[in-house]
Amino acid sequence: MPTFEAQSDAGFYELVNRILMRSDARSLQERRIRPRMEFNTEQRIAPWVDKSPSEGDFITVRCFDLNKGGIAFFLDEPPPFRKLVVELKCPQKRIYVLAEVAHYAPVLLYPNGDIVLQEAEDVFEEEDLPDLGQPVPKILVGCRFLSRWTPCEGSGTSGTSRAASPSG
Repeated sequence: MPTFEAQSDAGFYELVNRILMRSDARSLQERRIRPRMEFNTEQRIAPWVDKSPSEGDFITVRCFDLNKGGIAFFLDEPPPFRKLVVELKCPQKRIYVLAEVAHYAPVLLYPNGDIVLQEAEDVFEEEDLPDLGQPVPKILVGCRFLSRWTPCEGSGTSGTSRAASPSG
């Protein structure tokens, strides 16, 4: 007899297949050229608005995936910025990367880490959906990396980049 988890997974994949068949395929198409890796971790980001961010501008976000060209993470609201600095940290090193928002979409984040576009919620009757737990509405933000970024030593209020200063 299949386990509850196996039944839940089968139900989820059936739901994904039905959503793909019924929803706007453009909104679900793969945007990345490079392969992505799951990146279920917390990292920090800071908006770049008019000037480089200071230490106090950084917030912690839950990440979704990562590849050589970019990162995706969750926010509670649509991003009010186009440019940002991403702090990627491992136990002994921090790397800062200048990035730009490529796209964002409202999603439902389930307790097991699965996500579904919020628009898909309207496609099905509640009894058609597998019981995956109570989802949390989030905004999935996809960003493309532009260049490495180095904060200035000491001041914490400005930085240098190997690319031109961002505008927009």
